[in-house]
Amino acid sequence: MIPGGAQEEHVDATEILVPLVAEATVRIHGVEAGNPFLGSGFFVAPNWVLTCAHVVLAEGEEPVEAAARRVSVGYGEKLLKGVVEWAEPAARAVTGNWPAPDLALIRLLDHVDHPCVWLTERTAKAYSTNQVVYFGWVAGEGQVVPYNGHCTVSGQLGVGSGGILRLSNDDEMPQGMSGGPVVDLVRGEVIGVLKARRPARDGGLAVAIQQLRRLPADPGPAGDLYHRVMTAHDLHHADRHRLVPNHEFTWTDAHSEIGAATGRALTPGQRTHLLGMLAQLPPPAGTRGLLDVVTEVRGSPAQGLPLAPRAWRDGLGLLYDLRRGTVELEAVLRYAVLAAIADRADGAEEQVERALTDWARQTAAAAESLNRMFRNSLDTQSRARLRARRLISPVALSVPAGAAAAPRPRAEAQLEIIPRGWEPGRYDWRVCVVPENGEVDCVEEDFHGTGLADLPRRLAEPLAEAFRRCDEPGYVAALQLAVPGALVAFAADGWYLGTGARALGAARPMAVRRTDPPPDEDPDLAEERHGRWRTLHHRPPAPVVLDCDEAAENPVPAEEELRALPRETLPVLCRSGPAAPEALHRLTRSGYAVALWRREPVAAEHVCADFHRGTVRTVRDARTAAGLPGALARLRAAVADGVPEAYWSSGLTLLYDDPTRPLPGSDELLETP
Repeated sequence: MIPGGAQEEHVDATEILVPLVAEATVRIHGVEAGNPFLGSGFFVAPNWVLTCAHVVLAEGEEPVEAAARRVSVGYGEKLLKGVVEWAEPAARAVTGNWPAPDLALIRLLDHVDHPCVWLTERTAKAYSTNQVVYFGWVAGEGQVVPYNGHCTVSGQLGVGSGGILRLSNDDEMPQGMSGGPVVDLVRGEVIGVLKARRPARDGGLAVAIQQLRRLPADPGPAGDLYHRVMTAHDLHHADRHRLVPNHEFTWTDAHSEIGAATGRALTPGQRTHLLGMLAQLPPPAGTRGLLDVVTEVRGSPAQGLPLAPRAWRDGLGLLYDLRRGTVELEAVLRYAVLAAIADRADGAEEQVERALTDWARQTAAAAESLNRMFRNSLDTQSRARLRARRLISPVALSVPAGAAAAPRPRAEAQLEIIPRGWEPGRYDWRVCVVPENGEVDCVEEDFHGTGLADLPRRLAEPLAEAFRRCDEPGYVAALQLAVPGALVAFAADGWYLGTGARALGAARPMAVRRTDPPPDEDPDLAEERHGRWRTLHHRPPAPVVLDCDEAAENPVPAEEELRALPRETLPVLCRSGPAAPEALHRLTRSGYAVALWRREPVAAEHVCADFHRGTVRTVRDARTAAGLPGALARLRAAVADGVPEAYWSSGLTLLYDDPTRPLPGSDELLETP
């Protein structure tokens, strides 16, 4: 009963989950004329779609290499370009069937914001008879329409979660549903991918989601594909739980509404937060090491696993079949600590490890069911493992190993753009070479006014000549884009200077310099600017996002506050794209010569935690400010290559205005020709 004597309303999981799943279920189309409808799929992570191999490859008989088959993905009214990144099997069997796993991952080439389903992290040895709902699209009466139905998991073909799920025939499964998600209505998570209907027999078949662990383990240039997708999935949901835009109803909210965590160790919010923290760790050193951690936590090996766990989320899922209550909570917290301090090939960010161990200790302290001995054991175990890893050492405040105290001056190209105030939309320009001694060597200039659309074509040859003069074996010269403050968002990095050429900003390092910086009338401010520049090139920069708290816009601090920040501060602007000229002018007046900002405007409801994480990671990998131009060039190349993990950096721009090498020619007055 609830106050007033009314009966408590029964929660219908279908009503809560169906809108979330339907919104993330997409259509798969061919790219040929008419974009024929092929089947269904669903978003599993930002820019990643999961479907069946036979949906995207059925028309081809030959094995398809990764990134060889293009498809279109129907999302709302849009048809998005995509490429088949992985499919197994790569072709139909000689029997005419598509054997397990019959899965394919599509990487979107068009970057759009979209929802994602929640994928189970459990490694179930058997599936219960919980009711499930399946989703997809079907063709009928000249159009493709969404469809869903109910059934139960009636059995499995094969052993454990590595097999194929048999679905009951409670509802019809029309043609076109293949590739759609199958959702457990009790736990509120996707457990499989609809594979086939069984004509004149019982229901249909679905592929268990754990079959994704068959993804190739070869790291590849962008990293292990399984970890890329699962990391993006868990961070997507953690970000939306932590930074809900416009009161959006999230999967974590749905788990709370349907009681998915009833009796479990963690609340839905704690589970989402933990998965997000685990996703920020480097992958386990290997499956053997991951299973050793799980065994240490459980007290015995996990038995009967048809597909071994590969990610930290998979290991967490192996703890869910322990006895509920205190035992499960102790296991989860100990697992979190062991994951944070585990041996790994690639080092983790110290703050990520610390955040995870702090969370485990704080959660343990707040749990009345856990005794002091267990809480103390978490600290003891953490310190012992850290000593074993020899991570307890003074923090180095000097230049990182291998980084030069000051980069050797190299020849660079310079493009100066001068707007014609009396002719809006037309520009004068000058292309120069700036050799090591800093003296300007003009390659070509034009003061007759060139239209914006004509600039790439007109500048192609002068810039090519400048690059020829600057480039050396093993060295690609940077391009200084010199513009007045009002043009700091000038997007020359997206220019294509020749047929088949990469975008300018993806082909070489680029940075923005101002031709009209505010004068250093105050000697103290001039010294501050030089001091900050030296610090950023001798010590690791500390990126600080000034205008955003990952979910909402904040005003850029006043000059007095900016000047009070430590000298190693690297300003980052996330939501100031439209106001970049004013914001960067304030930074420049406050003594900053290096800054990162996002050129494009950001929608108020957009969650930008990926941008914040990405800038921290990029600055860390650059080691000092000298590495930032090259780091941005690599990011732009990754975006151009369609690497989803780099999409956060679209429009990322660098102000890099060396006060020790004043802009050559910036103090020369232009003469009227």
